[in-house]
Amino acid sequence: MYKYETHCHTARTSLCGRMSAEDIVELYIANGYTGVFITDHFLNGNTTVHKTMPNAPYAEKIEEFCKGYEEVKLAAKDRLQVFFGLEFSYKGTDVLCYGWNKEQLKNMPEIMNLTMRQFCDYCRENGALAVQAHPFREDFYIDHIRLFPNAEGVEVFNAGRNRLCNDLGNYYALQYGKIRTGGSDLHVTFQPVLSGMEFSEKIRSEQHFISLLRKGEGNIFSQPNRFLNREKSS
Repeated sequence: MYKYETHCHTARTSLCGRMSAEDIVELYIANGYTGVFITDHFLNGNTTVHKTMPNAPYAEKIEEFCKGYEEVKLAAKDRLQVFFGLEFSYKGTDVLCYGWNKEQLKNMPEIMNLTMRQFCDYCRENGALAVQAHPFREDFYIDHIRLFPNAEGVEVFNAGRNRLCNDLGNYYALQYGKIRTGGSDLHVTFQPVLSGMEFSEKIRSEQHFISLLRKGEGNIFSQPNRFLNREKSS
């Protein structure tokens, strides 16, 4: 089986991220992953782009936003597959988006003016897959839980969330017949548990990943973070 991370943040692009490109590559190789999707917080979320170039034109912000993904891809070389994604946000509610690249995003400035419901529809209509991340997450900055049934998928296992959050997400996804995914939501190297999706074939592209999920293929898995033990012994 081929193991893939579906939810990972870099320090380069996500303000809450603490991992360099090299950290990410070494961590996932140490844990036996075949590849990783970099899903940094988008321009309407917790991104470093706001600090580095707050008044820049949209296309320039997209160029900067993609640096986290590009640095991981460069660091990985041929040792780890690296795919592009993003995390679109609205008041603490997040949707993972897979299927677009930098040049496509540059030609989509209108997404900055979409509501989350509109964005989920826009993804489906424009070749991407929207997966609501940790839909039952609770935190001090989230005023209430929002669900978006028009998102194609639901992240039903998030390694950074508690069992209640994940169980509710799984129940919701099953009742609505949604694509179900799992991911680590990784921000730091010392997170004790990792997750992701495993497939019987190697993923060739973001679009191939989407097609596999839409066909109902792929299994959610979780495992202890072996990189954590390596850091303690070094």
